[in-house]
Amino acid sequence: MHRRTLLSVLFSLSFALTASAQAADNTLKIGAPQPMTGPDAPFGDKFKKAYSLAVEEINAAGGVNGKKIEVILEDHQAKNPLAATVAEKLITQEKVLILTGGRASGQAVEIASVAQRLKTPYLVDHPSADIITAKGFEWVFRNNPTGSIYPQAFNKFISETPGAMPKSAAVIYDNSVFGKTIANSIMTFLKSKNVTIVNDEAYPVNTLDFKPIVTKAKANNPDFVLMVAVSTTDAILLTRHAKEIGLKPRAFVGYGGGFGVADFAKQLETLSDNVFSSAAWSGNPNDPKTKAFYETFYKKFDIYPKEHEVEGYAAIYIIADAMKRAKLTGNLEADRAAIREALTKTDMTTVFGKVKFGNWVGPLGDQYTNQNIYSPEHSVMAQWRGGKLLNVYPKENAETQMVFPEPAKK
Repeated sequence: MHRRTLLSVLFSLSFALTASAQAADNTLKIGAPQPMTGPDAPFGDKFKKAYSLAVEEINAAGGVNGKKIEVILEDHQAKNPLAATVAEKLITQEKVLILTGGRASGQAVEIASVAQRLKTPYLVDHPSADIITAKGFEWVFRNNPTGSIYPQAFNKFISETPGAMPKSAAVIYDNSVFGKTIANSIMTFLKSKNVTIVNDEAYPVNTLDFKPIVTKAKANNPDFVLMVAVSTTDAILLTRHAKEIGLKPRAFVGYGGGFGVADFAKQLETLSDNVFSSAAWSGNPNDPKTKAFYETFYKKFDIYPKEHEVEGYAAIYIIADAMKRAKLTGNLEADRAAIREALTKTDMTTVFGKVKFGNWVGPLGDQYTNQNIYSPEHSVMAQWRGGKLLNVYPKENAETQMVFPEPAKK
């Protein structure tokens, strides 16, 4: 009797393990290193929402060739070394087929190196430093614009709008990879237009007091104040301190990062009014499919999606498309290679815009590998108005008319 019971238990356990293995075989795993705890956790939550909605929709529509997809989130706490550790864990222990995510450029640089070394495709959905797709890594792809493309909408605005070209500019940026990349792009363009840079000020991420920096800028009476902050707290304090000391340029312009999240307006209230952000867009708000996505997202999460959410949602659809076209066999290494190959042939449109990966030269001369060739079209100039970040330029993507110059400088 005891032997029969033992055999029964062993059979049940064997059956359960087999069933579990079969279930795992029917799930296509995507790994996503994101900051789920710590100061950048709100960003991780944005991507979690975006991924979950895309996964829910794709699986409800039959998945990928009959198989479900799954996103496995791993917390890197916004720490660069930990990003490398969790990326390797996702590849070697979780056996994911592909990576996405990263959040900030410093973390993405680490993830990209791991992905290249372990021959696992990595689709960057938000990190923007040019270097990520300028190392010649054939396993790394990026849908979103690079940092040097972020200022493109602003550059077009000041070039195409009579009287908008600044006479002088103060450029204030954090010393992260993200900050230095964008600041370099800004100043290279302005110098080509003979605009005087009266302040070139770098600061450490998570600075608590910007008054010394903005006081220096005020002394030079800059026509424009151009600001880069990967941290939301830095974007808030920099803007608050600049306005509180009476710095009054014709325009305050941020470049994505902390200038593009809801907390910026929530914390600053009316001080956020009319501050610009030139960065990656959130898709074309005048496109019916993109509008429908905005409403679907709002109904599910009670917030309207912006840059981060649209990028994350689009990334899962790009990955699913590549998986559908790849000939997956169940051999992990071969399947990763097949997905990489399928990504090189991607040619589709998502709510974020058109997607086709290619090798080309960026605005600062960087040779990109597997960078979306449509990235230059995906930069937009938005403006905070009454707590909402609304597109104002180019006109075909505008949601409202811009306020320029700042009323105080008219």
